[in-house]
Amino acid sequence: MEDIWKVLRDPRVSTTLVLAGLALVGFGLVALAWRGAAATLFVVLQVPWLVSGGFIGIAVIGLALATLTTHLERTEAAAERAALAELQRDALRLLSKVSERAGR
Repeated sequence: MEDIWKVLRDPRVSTTLVLAGLALVGFGLVALAWRGAAATLFVVLQVPWLVSGGFIGIAVIGLALATLTTHLERTEAAAERAALAELQRDALRLLSKVSERAGR
């Protein structure tokens, strides 16, 4: 159980879960709009359902997915920068050892 909390405390995981949940809320809004519009026969009474639930639901889905994409790209870029920094440190260590041996 402690391992699960450790994973959930990671900002990358928690942010991803929150944004995925926000996308699910958007899908729920679209489903509620569809249900409300389907329950009425007159188009005039369907429009408020589609505007309030449908368009806002699609906007929430778009916002959540765009933010999630940006978050995942930035997380990947940070991992690449960390790997490159580690590679540079290893190269500098190797270069210093080579220069020490050449100086002898």
